[in-house]
Amino acid sequence: MSDSRMRVRKLTTEDADAWSKVGDGEIFVSDIVDLTTVPDAKMTVGFARVGRGEVLDISFPYDEVLILTKGSYTVRTEHGETITARAGEVIYLPAGSSSSSIAEEDTEMVYVAHPPSVYADHVAAATAGQ
Repeated sequence: MSDSRMRVRKLTTEDADAWSKVGDGEIFVSDIVDLTTVPDAKMTVGFARVGRGEVLDISFPYDEVLILTKGSYTVRTEHGETITARAGEVIYLPAGSSSSSIAEEDTEMVYVAHPPSVYADHVAAATAGQ
């Protein structure tokens, strides 16, 4: 197990090499563990920064967990449920779900997506032609 990809490590927002802008607003994401950085990864992990008032409508073909580290974030599901999480809380978005979300204040979070190949394909399709 001398492969550097197999070592245990701590990652912070400072390890995020590139932040990608999502849409036209103040939403930025950075994958820090994915199939590019760890080809055998069983998940994608990244950081997100969402400006106050930013709205995002999305559907997921993969499971995703949002772990709030700062701020407040509200998700409205396709079934009419409203879930608000604050720093230290988690929102689970199952594969196949659709939702609308809003940052109630400047928000930072860690996201975890599984499986990583489905996440990568979804991101590639969403950013094609940009």
